[in-house]
Amino acid sequence: MSETGVSSQISETRLEAIAKKILQTDDGFLSQWVCEPIGPKNRNFVTDGVYRVSGKHIVRGAVHAWTAILKIVLADPNRDDPAHYNYWRREVLAYESGLLKSLPASFRAPECYAIDEQDDGSVWLWLEDMPHESKRWEREDYAFAAAKLGEFHAAYLLGQPLPDFSWINRHWLRSWINECKRYRDAYQEPMVQHISVSCNGLVSVIDRFAMVETSIPEWLAALERLPRTFSHQDYYESNILLTPDGLHERSPTLIDWQFVSISGVGEDLGRFFGLSVSRGQIPSESCRDDLELFISSYITGLKGAGWYGDEALPRFGCLAAFALRAVWEVPKLLKKLEQDPKSPESRKLMRIAEMQMEAAEEVEALRRRLMLKKI
Repeated sequence: MSETGVSSQISETRLEAIAKKILQTDDGFLSQWVCEPIGPKNRNFVTDGVYRVSGKHIVRGAVHAWTAILKIVLADPNRDDPAHYNYWRREVLAYESGLLKSLPASFRAPECYAIDEQDDGSVWLWLEDMPHESKRWEREDYAFAAAKLGEFHAAYLLGQPLPDFSWINRHWLRSWINECKRYRDAYQEPMVQHISVSCNGLVSVIDRFAMVETSIPEWLAALERLPRTFSHQDYYESNILLTPDGLHERSPTLIDWQFVSISGVGEDLGRFFGLSVSRGQIPSESCRDDLELFISSYITGLKGAGWYGDEALPRFGCLAAFALRAVWEVPKLLKKLEQDPKSPESRKLMRIAEMQMEAAEEVEALRRRLMLKKI
């Protein structure tokens, strides 16, 4: 929906009520307001737009400024099952349930001021506008975020009850892989022999990827036997809001709770790393060292919170979640290579695929070892 279309549908009565809630007053009146789009243009299938609505409220002659975030969630009949990784109503229910009001590891979620059901079936979430620092992350930021994620997960590994809502996905990665296969099947894979002439190593990647595909059922079964934890599943830079003193502030804010799940220890971390590399936040040239930073920091967070289990468990969860992203990345690589095998994007995707295949070898070794321990 366009900015103009959204503005024309916003009720000033609703805005005045939200302004009073933000300012913690029952007095005054709305003076003026504006609505502007924020965030990336390429959004989730079930998000129609995210907007910052700001205005002024007059209380006994004094002018008070306020801001709120409006997130428009689309009803989607193709994603209307809680078993779907992208169930369209999940984030609405997460706020509605009160689940996000108290989170471990000093994490915060924005306050939800109001939930408005629209005549077209969409839902408007009115959320707190969280102040944060916008900057390119450094290694220390990733180490901090990975350690906080470990601390968060440790709370559930140590006995905090897992959320029991029916709308929380219990097989998130399994559902995501099924959707990726549907996407891949929409394209006819190019002839590997033709592309490999100008792309060293491609045949090896494809051969190892074939092994990964045959291993998916066993890997998913092993992931689903890992110790369970409440997981965000979209934990990466844009959804982790750090204050300007982010390394010292102990309560980062997490936004975008659309993918929340009950998943295996380490799985959320593997997706975090995979997203950061795929989006170019972490250079693919240095990602091998960065992967070890993620894992060691995560384990530091687990131990700091009191979990001293087998470190091979979160390592397996992380590496498997990262390696299984090849189900999405390798078909994308083939498509890019067919278009231009020498492009920077093709080279980046090739490096990522090679690293995923390296991770896959360790995943299989860990799976066999852990299988003996009957995880």
